[in-house]
Amino acid sequence: MALPFDKNLDGVKVYLKVGSTDFRRGIKGLISLVEGSMKIHMDDKSLFAFCSKDRKQIKIIYVEGAGAVLILRKIRYGRFPWPQNNSDALLVDVEVLRSLLVDPISIEAIQARRNVDKIQLYL
Repeated sequence: MALPFDKNLDGVKVYLKVGSTDFRRGIKGLISLVEGSMKIHMDDKSLFAFCSKDRKQIKIIYVEGAGAVLILRKIRYGRFPWPQNNSDALLVDVEVLRSLLVDPISIEAIQARRNVDKIQLYL
């Protein structure tokens, strides 16, 4: 899957927050997490990714101009393969982030529960 924003990612540092993150946090809470506990300065050359406890959602935050952008990726089936070791922030390559954003279960692997012979429309 391509990253969902049109931005040149050459020279951009990608930080993963290892383990789960409280997804009740909004954009301000995630920025305070980055600058407070992770002790990393947010700039336009940095991109930060967080994963939910059930590993079905990923939030990506990055600075653009005078503001910050928050992107949410949510899946229905499967779980994202998120690192769970003890380090607080993991510096990775952009290609690693792209590989983490791929659907865990391909559409071809999902099968129907039963065949549908006819569809009735109720208007």
